[in-house]
Amino acid sequence: MILQQYYEQKKEKIDSIVNANGNRVRIGLYSDRIFDEEDEDEPVIMFKYSDVVWNTSSEKEYKADVCFSVYIVLNDKFEKDYIESFELARQVDQAILLHPNRSEIRSNQEAISNGDTEIELIKNSALKVMEGQYTVEEDNWKKNNFYIWEIKYKTTLIEKEYKKRYTMISNNAFKKRQLDGGEKEALVRKNLLALGYDLDDYKEVEYNGKKLLVFKKVKEELSINNTKEVVLNDPK
Repeated sequence: MILQQYYEQKKEKIDSIVNANGNRVRIGLYSDRIFDEEDEDEPVIMFKYSDVVWNTSSEKEYKADVCFSVYIVLNDKFEKDYIESFELARQVDQAILLHPNRSEIRSNQEAISNGDTEIELIKNSALKVMEGQYTVEEDNWKKNNFYIWEIKYKTTLIEKEYKKRYTMISNNAFKKRQLDGGEKEALVRKNLLALGYDLDDYKEVEYNGKKLLVFKKVKEELSINNTKEVVLNDPK
């Protein structure tokens, strides 16, 4: 799910920046349980989604303007000045607002090609909406013992139903035995490249007793809507 992927990627980015020099900052999804840990002296960064309303113009794509908050939480056991929260907020901004750099994108593409991951790096831009010190109006609640800095952001996320969009390579295109690593495979690859297909971009799956090639970026359960008949020169 793209909401999970976005959170996990931003969490990893925040951790790489905030804890780069041996710092001890906990990062996770929002939970009120953190306010029961009054003996914990390390800062905590929590990520909290607001309601997400999905819109769609077709069955292939869902789109939502996603609002979320990042909380920086320090309690009264924190040995430094609470002004430390401003530096943590700057680092959170750096992780949330900057696009992935070329090196990160290239590493992700290589990992997908190698089959190490099926998850594409999310490159959507984000905007900061507001920030300020979060205060608790009610008395006699443990949250009063904590300093809380809140930053609100928004971004647009798109969930795609890839399983309804891809094209299969028909079994009539070539025989598996022709992928022998020699001249026959070279000819098969050449013919496919002429049609816009690269075998390295596909993986083999079994569907209804048949072995088919599926585009590696397809993450959803296999569901065939269309097949394309591919006619190649006979590799004799």
